[in-house]
Amino acid sequence: MSAPRAWDIGAPEPDAVTGVHDGTDGDCDGCSPQWGRTHQGEWKGYKDGGKTYLDWAELVRRWGPVTEVAP
Repeated sequence: MSAPRAWDIGAPEPDAVTGVHDGTDGDCDGCSPQWGRTHQGEWKGYKDGGKTYLDWAELVRRWGPVTEVAP
């Protein structure tokens, strides 16, 4: 079994990945470490008590490194 792939600032957006995990482990109130790709190509997560939509560059800048989550 191979290690999950990881991406950080400046990494190109992976084509076939639909979910990633940031390093926060849900350690803040109303937060989730999981991010999922929407049908519109944005990444949706739950931060600061609400839904957050980010593009890939902003996701890895603010929450990277992120690791791949199995579908």
